Amino acid sequence: MNAYEALRPLLEPRSVVVVGISRSGKQGAVFLQGLLDPGFKGNLYVVNPAADEIMGVKAYPSIAALPETPDLAVLTLPSEASIQVVAECAARGVPGAAMFTAGFDELGTEEGRERGRRLMAAAAGRVRLIGPNGMGVYNPRRGIAFFPGMASAAGGLGLISQSGSLAQFAVHAAVNRGLAFSKAVSMGNQIDLNAADYLEYFAADPETRAICAYIEGVPDGRRFRRALEQAAAAKPVVIWKSGRVAAGARAARSHTGQLAGDYAIWQAMARQAGAVLVRELEEMIDTVTAAMAFAGASARGRRIAIMTGPGGPAVSASDACEEAGLELATLSPATTEALREIIAPAGTSVNNPVDVGMVLQGAAEFYGRCLRLALADENVDAAVVIGGERGNMEGFARMLADVRRESSKPVMYALSDDFGPNPTTPLLAQGDVATAPSAERCLRAYARLAVR
Repeated sequence: MNAYEALRPLLEPRSVVVVGISRSGKQGAVFLQGLLDPGFKGNLYVVNPAADEIMGVKAYPSIAALPETPDLAVLTLPSEASIQVVAECAARGVPGAAMFTAGFDELGTEEGRERGRRLMAAAAGRVRLIGPNGMGVYNPRRGIAFFPGMASAAGGLGLISQSGSLAQFAVHAAVNRGLAFSKAVSMGNQIDLNAADYLEYFAADPETRAICAYIEGVPDGRRFRRALEQAAAAKPVVIWKSGRVAAGARAARSHTGQLAGDYAIWQAMARQAGAVLVRELEEMIDTVTAAMAFAGASARGRRIAIMTGPGGPAVSASDACEEAGLELATLSPATTEALREIIAPAGTSVNNPVDVGMVLQGAAEFYGRCLRLALADENVDAAVVIGGERGNMEGFARMLADVRRESSKPVMYALSDDFGPNPTTPLLAQGDVATAPSAERCLRAYARLAVR
């Protein structure tokens, strides 16, 4: 059985049992609420021998007493008790368990390692383990979340995270950018299933268009490289690798028990595999936003047109363009002449960066006319837009999406938050317009994809 078929019951479960919630619901309740709140689309059970029901869900005394064999068990028990429950899952034929439980290899002690060996022996090769020391699975289509209140819209982004808290941060940051997830998995210590397994799953998953990952270390470098090559050949892959220097590597070892590895090796591996390596959360979100938007773009060349109303940001964007290995496109005489016919002569520029001046009303239509002319130029590979129409954010976003669709060339938009959050990020994402909080970040994200 390949990784995709093996992991489907775990990441797309039709039935789930939560084990380890106290009768009061105080211990482990967040995991049950993460199924109740989004409305899990399947059968839901609780195991607690001292309760008849917990939070409105019927409780059973043991895994063996359940009316059916669930696809996934979510364990919030202490480490020793969890080993016994995993053995019960193996006896019942439960294919997978997501373990919030800590106290295994990440301790860095012989006791922790021995406990990990006993856990794997209890699984007996029949129960595949997510974790331990992780938040488990987020699948909006199935109604599964790490915790209550997570976004319920489903989309095409897959996430792999070695850290539970960073998985939450990444989901929140991506949703704020208008993105939505196919699935996310918090893989913790990787005592069994590891990053290579999840890469193979997401590479084959038809619901996933792009993959992002937070990784501290991997147990098998050669296998990870093969999986990375396979995934990057199928769809964009963006990896945030931490533990790059000595202090971070020590922190990774104590956090999840993983050896971080030489960062130069990771850089070479990512380059050869065709993946993108980044250094922080902001870079990962900027880059995967661009990757999702540009999946169907006809070109990813280096020649950039900058379209702006405010003048100062265009200067900084021009610097960022060159520093990122891109270049300002030289507009053809025909394009500059066409722009000159519609742009006012004072305080503007028809050369690149194109400064359309202060447009107080009708900015969406005016920017649209200018942007269409720039993108039609054969010397332009992509464009970034600065400014807009604050009184008509939706109209401006629709214009950008329309132009992106008509030209098929990449379009980026600097989401300045000077006037508060832009509520049109979902519309921009659905229209395949890449966004970031500044033109500089837009351009650096574009360069990570185009300049490799």
